[in-house]
Amino acid sequence: MKNKIFLGAILSSFCALAFYMTSINHMKTQTLEIYGNSTAKVAQKSKMKEGTKQTRITNGESEIGEAAISKNSNKNLAKDIVKASSNVQGNYQVSVKDLNNPKIFADLTNTSQDNLNAGNVLKLFVLLAYYKAVQDKSLNSATPYKVKSSDLNGGDKVLKTDMAYSYTYLLDLMMRQQNNNAANIILNKIGKEKVNQTAKEFGAGNTEITDNFGKDFAGKTSSGDLVNTMQKLYQGKILGTNLDNQILGQLANFPEKGLAKNISGVVYKIADKKQGAAIIQEDGKTYTMAMVSEEDADLAKIGDSINNWMIKQK
Repeated sequence: MKNKIFLGAILSSFCALAFYMTSINHMKTQTLEIYGNSTAKVAQKSKMKEGTKQTRITNGESEIGEAAISKNSNKNLAKDIVKASSNVQGNYQVSVKDLNNPKIFADLTNTSQDNLNAGNVLKLFVLLAYYKAVQDKSLNSATPYKVKSSDLNGGDKVLKTDMAYSYTYLLDLMMRQQNNNAANIILNKIGKEKVNQTAKEFGAGNTEITDNFGKDFAGKTSSGDLVNTMQKLYQGKILGTNLDNQILGQLANFPEKGLAKNISGVVYKIADKKQGAAIIQEDGKTYTMAMVSEEDADLAKIGDSINNWMIKQK
């Protein structure tokens, strides 16, 4: 009996200390809201980095179906997204913005990382850098590019060594046919450093291309970077209305629909099996959404959950 009393006292003291430390840490960090199944463990929280808006969790103790949302995110929208994302394996981020009502948005993640490995969606930033290079005349789009054998990694059914192609044609191959060799020619002609610099100039501070396209990942980005970039394109705030509309035209023709697979209306999108970004105009609603995942994800299911929620709003 004495041993039980002694152990009980120790346990009570430990709990009191833990509660005290938790209270102190709570005053130093923002509130973390976690959504998931009722049996999931509560994920550890990490301090926000100075100047950021997102409250994050570490994924060390989280289970599938958990996510942390940023401050002021719409909780009902976030819950729908978490439910649709319950089968996603590994780290992911999702961001949504209503382009007609800035108060309606959601940012959620199951990781403490600022950015995640990304593939095809990074071609969005190659596209922006190309049009900027043409605009500032650092790239002459009228001069054909002569393909070298080193440009054709793994061969190519369209591009041929020692043949010259216009940059307009290469851009079309990159976007309409998802031709990685064409993407890499444009990427390396402009330069990875310049493309990354351009991304940062447009506010995509968590985006960086480090490798050629053709593997699962070519660099890193965040759902926030993708959503903010798509928003600025829609608003004509990247390179001006004329060029931004041309870029949107390229996105309208991108074959992989990703998040927008089952959505009608006007859609501008870029995606692969792991990530996607889209602008949707349907039933009087205009919004942008993005997901970055390091594993294959059912993007269509997540996009449907977001779209169903958005079109129900008055």
